[in-house]
Amino acid sequence: MQAEHRLIETVVKALGEAATAIEKGRQPDANMLTNAVEFLRTYADKLHHGKEEAWFFPMLVRRGVPPQGCPIGGLNHEHEKGRALVQALADHVSACQERQPGAQQELLTTLRTILDLYQNHIWKEDAMVFPMAEKLLTAADQDELAARFAEVDRSIGLDTLARLEHFASSLTPAPDS
Repeated sequence: MQAEHRLIETVVKALGEAATAIEKGRQPDANMLTNAVEFLRTYADKLHHGKEEAWFFPMLVRRGVPPQGCPIGGLNHEHEKGRALVQALADHVSACQERQPGAQQELLTTLRTILDLYQNHIWKEDAMVFPMAEKLLTAADQDELAARFAEVDRSIGLDTLARLEHFASSLTPAPDS
């Protein structure tokens, strides 16, 4: 799941760079933004959040973590907020392509909000939830989650995941040689 976070971070960072470009007066890359919407809907939400909501969080609840409040209730709320923001992103990209008045400012605000939400959300999971899970979950729990996660991967389609992972990787500048 942490490897998924790294790819999500790459795309979110690119959205932050798109916001900076807009602030500098450049036109946003509508193709990249459209691909980012698909990535966030399918990879971040359907795949990653889907695994958390269907399998990971319920497993933590079985091990004594409360389903409401901190951390699970708050993280689920952030998943819902992320879905709304990604829909807004899709809407604002379309509005920008149609050159609707005010669309670029709305796009900028949405990009900045997505950046903030995902950076904080991933930090909470990496720094707090995953270490807690390491202490609470048994080896059998881990094996069950791995099997369930593989089912989620297959249900989305390994070709689709590979394409989305390639998109995210393409946003990463090549290391200096």
